[in-house]
Amino acid sequence: MNIAITALNELEEELHIDYPETYKKLYVNGMLDSGETGIDWLERTFPKLKLNPPLLLFAEDIEIWDPVTYKAGIAEIMNREVYDIASKYRFVPIGKNGGGDLYVLQYDLQNGENIPVTFFPHDDCMAEVLANNIQDFIFRQLLEAIREIDDYALFYEEEEKNIKTNLSNQLRTHRPYLTVGQIAILEEIYTRNIFAYTYKLPNGSEEEVKGLATFGEVEEILKREIGFAHLNKQFDYTA
Repeated sequence: MNIAITALNELEEELHIDYPETYKKLYVNGMLDSGETGIDWLERTFPKLKLNPPLLLFAEDIEIWDPVTYKAGIAEIMNREVYDIASKYRFVPIGKNGGGDLYVLQYDLQNGENIPVTFFPHDDCMAEVLANNIQDFIFRQLLEAIREIDDYALFYEEEEKNIKTNLSNQLRTHRPYLTVGQIAILEEIYTRNIFAYTYKLPNGSEEEVKGLATFGEVEEILKREIGFAHLNKQFDYTA
């Protein structure tokens, strides 16, 4: 048996987790490995990774966890007393953002093979359901990353053609985990030229940004392509 899948199976048995098949495939294929972290990651590791991007390397703000490496962190969140999680919820983290908020598989909402992915803030009790499964979560993250393209984006380059190369490389490595329809949508968007547009902030003010799709267009695509009963539902995970 493959060493990687053996390690994952042992973790599943120890923590009583049954990961979805797509997640297992991502792990076995090395897609959850972003290299060793450290102060020189951007200089030494990133240039190699961007040629064959691992999972969501170019997403807006997410660090994917290798489940075996981050077993202690996973176990901590599964201990509902640490975060005062109500007994009806069951969360298994798969990554985090720069602010320490988590992305989790929400097993209490499982419907057949679909295990939703939920945003779990570390300093707020209101969580939000982002997608019906890992596949749709990947699609959502890839779409949302191209609404606003600036030099804060990991895939940013001075030349637009090099930005497109980075996005193309990412889509190539992510194809096995997306539907034919999702791939077609991303391919069409990636053929566009980057354009400037304005969008309204929650406080009513407007901001000008550059991207390959507007916030409004991405929202409509997500409603159409990955909509389900719990999409964008917010709830108090302590209640």
